[in-house]
Amino acid sequence: MANVIYTEILKMKKSRMFLLSLLGGIVSPLLNFFMLLAYHQQNPDETLTMESLFNQTHLFIVFLVGTLLFALITTYLFNREFEEDTLKNLLTIPVGRTQLVLSKLFILIIWIEIIMIYSFFMVILLGFIGGFEGFQTNLLFLSFKKYIFTGFLLFLLTPVIILITILFRSYIPSIAFSIFATLGTLIIMNSKYIAFYPWSIPVLMTMNSQQSEYPILFSWLIIIGVFIISLTTTLIYFNKTDID
Repeated sequence: MANVIYTEILKMKKSRMFLLSLLGGIVSPLLNFFMLLAYHQQNPDETLTMESLFNQTHLFIVFLVGTLLFALITTYLFNREFEEDTLKNLLTIPVGRTQLVLSKLFILIIWIEIIMIYSFFMVILLGFIGGFEGFQTNLLFLSFKKYIFTGFLLFLLTPVIILITILFRSYIPSIAFSIFATLGTLIIMNSKYIAFYPWSIPVLMTMNSQQSEYPILFSWLIIIGVFIISLTTTLIYFNKTDID
């Protein structure tokens, strides 16, 4: 399995998708950087702070960019074997289908966290360029933890995309699903059901402004349940399906 993971890492390094995903990772920092600068021009008495830049960037990631970008990466990671017709060759080596999925899952979480860390450092760079105030060690440490934790929570939802990708072997269904999931988060975010909708749970768990009427344990059980059920279903289907 270690050899399969190493092979996947080499594929990722040579892939244009990795570079494109880094471009996707800078979208939220850049958008919020210019939005806050524009707001400051209209309200010069308001101070530009690193905390606001970190929070606004995180808001974009957890509500919008993260779900869509990570769904695209997930689909690419699993669908390219079907598109490039390399899956048959992979299955000839002494590695089981379960190990193959798990190795890609390992690469996926590393990929997601790289983007989250990249976004974090881009916020710092843009904040420095823009003269934002409040470069405090405690803020940087807490923001870094929040970005990493957000990446982990969004990763827990990716097996649903994996299952859709393997079922349909196409980008369109998985990307369409991620769009609907994102819209669902936007619709449900101000209701009490935010604790029960899987794609809004990362919002609830990482944003201090969000309150829930229900114990956080319910949300943990739901998001972990989604991960386990969708991954188990994926492994069962992938192990039984014929590769044409």
